[in-house]
Amino acid sequence: MERFSSPKSDHSLPHREGEGWVFFLFLCLLFLVSCNSSTAVDPDDEAKRDSAALHVALMPVSDCLPFYLAQRAGIYERLGLDLRILTLQAQLDTDTALLRRRAELVYSDLARAIMIQQTDTFDLRAVATAPVELQLITARRGRVRALGQLKERMVAVARHSITDFWSDRLMDSARMEQADIFRPQINDVRIRTDMICNGTMDAAFLPEPYALEARLLGNVRNFSTRGLEPQLGAYLVPTSVARDSSRVRQLQLLFQGYHEAVELANQPHGLRDSLPQLLKELCLTPDSLCDTIVRLLPPFTPLYRPAQSDANAALRWLRSRGKADNRYNTDTLILEIHGLESIR
Repeated sequence: MERFSSPKSDHSLPHREGEGWVFFLFLCLLFLVSCNSSTAVDPDDEAKRDSAALHVALMPVSDCLPFYLAQRAGIYERLGLDLRILTLQAQLDTDTALLRRRAELVYSDLARAIMIQQTDTFDLRAVATAPVELQLITARRGRVRALGQLKERMVAVARHSITDFWSDRLMDSARMEQADIFRPQINDVRIRTDMICNGTMDAAFLPEPYALEARLLGNVRNFSTRGLEPQLGAYLVPTSVARDSSRVRQLQLLFQGYHEAVELANQPHGLRDSLPQLLKELCLTPDSLCDTIVRLLPPFTPLYRPAQSDANAALRWLRSRGKADNRYNTDTLILEIHGLESIR
C-alpha cells in the first residue's frame, strides 16, 4: 500500500516572513538612531557657544543697517565673530534688553544712558556713535507748514530720549511753551510711522528709512537734525563687558565689520543691492517703496567715539527736566575702544 505523507502546512510561511520584516525594520531603526546620535547637538555645548557669542540689540534704522549687511554678507563669519542680532522696534526695548542682560551691546542714546547709569543699580558705558539724523514729519492732512502751527497738536516721541530732546529744542526755537504741544509716547518707530501716514498723529520724529517712507507717501518734513549738535545717538555696553578683554575684542571685530559694510554699501552695485530685502523684512517697508528708498537713502557713515561734550549736553537737558541728580557727572560714561577714533 502506498503511503502518502501528510503535506506540511503553509501557515508557518507568513509567520516567518513577518519575522523577517520585523528584523529588517529593527535594523533600519538602529541605523537611524546611530546616525542621529552622531549628529545630535549637545545642549551643553550649544549653551556654551551661545554664551560665548556676542549678542546685540538693534533697531532697524539706518544707523544699524550696516551690522545686518555685514552679517548677511559673511563679513563677521570671515572675521571669526559669532554674532547674534536681536531686532527690536523701540528704543525702550533695547534699553530693557541691556538691563536684563539679554545683549552685550545695544542701540540707544546718551540721554537714556545717563538715566540708567545714575540709578546706581546698573553701570554702563557708551562706546560708539554715528551721526544720527532725525526728521520732524508732519501729516499731510494736518497742513502744518511752520513750527508755530504745532500748538495744541500731537507730536509722537519716545520719552526722555533723543526724540524728546529735539522736541524741546524745537519748542524753544519757535518760542513755544513746553505745554503748548501734546507729546504722546509712541516708542515703536514702525507704529509711529504708520500713525503719521494714516493721519492719526499730527507729527512725529522719525529716523531713516522711516522718514523717507513717510515723505514718499505725501507727508512733510519740517525739520532735520542733520549737521546739528549735539549727537546723542550711542551704542551702550554693561561695564562688565567693558572690563572683559575677550568681549572688548569682539566689539572691535563688530565695529570692523560695520566699517567694511559701510564701505561696500556706499559703492555702486555693492552691498546696497541687498538693502531692499532688508527694508522689507526688518522695517516692514511697503514693497512698492523699497527700491526708491534705497536710491534716495543717504550714504552710510562710520562709527566714532562719543564726544564728552555731547554727553554733557544730554546731562544739562535732563537736569532742566529734573531727571538728573546734581551730584551725577558723565566722567565715566564714555569708554574708548581701539579702532574708534573721535572725529571732533
